[in-house]
Amino acid sequence: MRIIAGKWRSRKLHRPATSATRPMPDRVKEAIFASLGAHYDCPGEIPPLRIADAFAGSGSMGLEALSRGASTCWFFEQGREALVALRQNLAELDAGPNATIVARDAWRAAVAAPDDRPFDLIFLDPPYAHHKNSQRAGPLERFLARCSDTDDNRPIIVFHHPKSLQIAECPTNDWRAVDRKEYGTNAVTLLMR
Repeated sequence: MRIIAGKWRSRKLHRPATSATRPMPDRVKEAIFASLGAHYDCPGEIPPLRIADAFAGSGSMGLEALSRGASTCWFFEQGREALVALRQNLAELDAGPNATIVARDAWRAAVAAPDDRPFDLIFLDPPYAHHKNSQRAGPLERFLARCSDTDDNRPIIVFHHPKSLQIAECPTNDWRAVDRKEYGTNAVTLLMR
């Protein structure tokens, strides 16, 4: 695992010593950031956004965003092994005050940063086992409902999930899928309000 572009380009990342997390394949990560660069009209970069990396694992997505220009990232992770790798990665990259670890379950955590300001972009990459409960009142539905609580909270959500999951199967409140791409057994859906 590595950072693909930006100020930390080619820096290697530690992986958690567990099979409970799965690394984001580089080609999927690159495609996500190409899509975001096109959306924000800054190819290869990210504007100075406030980001949440939910189910962060090693922090690969949030660190890639910081490397490409995001202003801050909150890493939501509660797995012991993942937290060890995440802390090592933040320390070795000297991510400093722009990176904050929130050692809590991302499904239950607030959808705003600890300073109560909303996020601009949320990377949502829960364990695949969590996708089995995608019906109404499931964790995805509750998460999206919490993201809809205020009118000023309109982040883009980058949802990484198995290709077999059709977002139409998930009631999404006032959220709509604006883009979906498939990569082997992976799929990424961009959700916006």
